[in-house]
Amino acid sequence: MKQQRIYIVGHGLTMRLVRAAHRAQALNHVAKSIINVKVASQDELVSALSKQIAIENSSDGEQGELDV
Repeated sequence: MKQQRIYIVGHGLTMRLVRAAHRAQALNHVAKSIINVKVASQDELVSALSKQIAIENSSDGEQGELDV
């Protein structure tokens, strides 16, 4: 079994402790319970753009961790 650590994942004033193999896994675990992600429909795009909501480009880079 891969070595796991306990991560503190915070959102606002809420803190959660998550046992995970890596940072991204801990973040994903918490994010799935508070964030919805889906492909935008054409109507949703038109509506959002008409409200001046800009399209953001994601970054593929992930912050590395120090070995302890």
